[in-house]
Amino acid sequence: MQDLFGLLPPALAREAKIQFCGPTGTDSVEAALKLVRTATGRSTVLSFQGGYHGMSQGALSLMGSLGLKKPLGALLGSGVQFLPYPYDYRCPFGLGGAEGVRVNLHYLENLLNDPEAGVLLPAAVIVEVVQGEGGVIPADLDWLRGLRRITEQACVALIVDEIQSGFGRTGKMFAFEHAGIIPDVVVMSKAIGGSLPLAVVVYRDWLDTWLPGAHAGTFRGNQMAMAAGSAVMRCLKDHDLAGHAAAMGERLGEHLRILQRDFPHLGDIRGRGLMLGVELVDPTGTPDIQGHPPVHRQLAPLVQRECLKRGLILELGGRHGSVVRFLPPLVITASEVDRVADIFGRALAAAVASL
Repeated sequence: MQDLFGLLPPALAREAKIQFCGPTGTDSVEAALKLVRTATGRSTVLSFQGGYHGMSQGALSLMGSLGLKKPLGALLGSGVQFLPYPYDYRCPFGLGGAEGVRVNLHYLENLLNDPEAGVLLPAAVIVEVVQGEGGVIPADLDWLRGLRRITEQACVALIVDEIQSGFGRTGKMFAFEHAGIIPDVVVMSKAIGGSLPLAVVVYRDWLDTWLPGAHAGTFRGNQMAMAAGSAVMRCLKDHDLAGHAAAMGERLGEHLRILQRDFPHLGDIRGRGLMLGVELVDPTGTPDIQGHPPVHRQLAPLVQRECLKRGLILELGGRHGSVVRFLPPLVITASEVDRVADIFGRALAAAVASL
């Protein structure tokens, strides 16, 4: 526990409480939902289009993607309202840039303050600072600061989901630190256990109103996973793996931007640290309202297959599976980054030629 406190921003660590959850991130999301609803007496939660928070019933209700929800029909529970995420390349307001951020924040502020908005004051807003499954979309930092200001003024808890982005992945220990904000709740899993199952909720003490046993589970606080987690956290700090991720992410991003000069199919290159994504587009298609070509639904799986043939495993995400995701180990070396970029370039050329 003290190892984790030592990684948190001091302003959060001073008043932080910890809840050890079941072995997966989705259980920490479920715990966070119970926590904020108990503390505020409200039930509504605001989530974002494109968001991903896990596969259990409560977490699925917060998911932006429809594919996994369609077979289930109505999900258990209610009270989730979806908001537009600041997806700059495909701005939901058709604006992008600073104007897109301004309008997005105005929309949220109006929703929380308009007595005719049709949405009850929520218990919380849950957000990924960098959307993972949604297509590696980093939220604008000014937008994040505005989100924190608006939720504080409305007395609405801000839950930040760091399950994919936490523990050095984005070039800082936690992705929310890029914006200099302090959330009310942070949910964590994946990297914290060093490949062993461990999930945690860290929350500010004003929310600590639930009773003992309010979120119990047989496998929470697994001793071996906790020992591994302590070792991982010490390693992250001692070797400055967050700083290394920032440097290697910049190196990989530069390689990708060089490839973009020769391949107009690389529509948008984005991310933070070693959490990078490339949105593949059809340069011959009809541009959208922002002037960007449409996604290329067939190209991404072709690139993924050509990469695999050459020894590189890549994940896909985003709308229509059109985003190639780069999530290498935080200990990746400069020469390995160069090799990744070389393989990706050759695979991309082969995939484009096969169209």
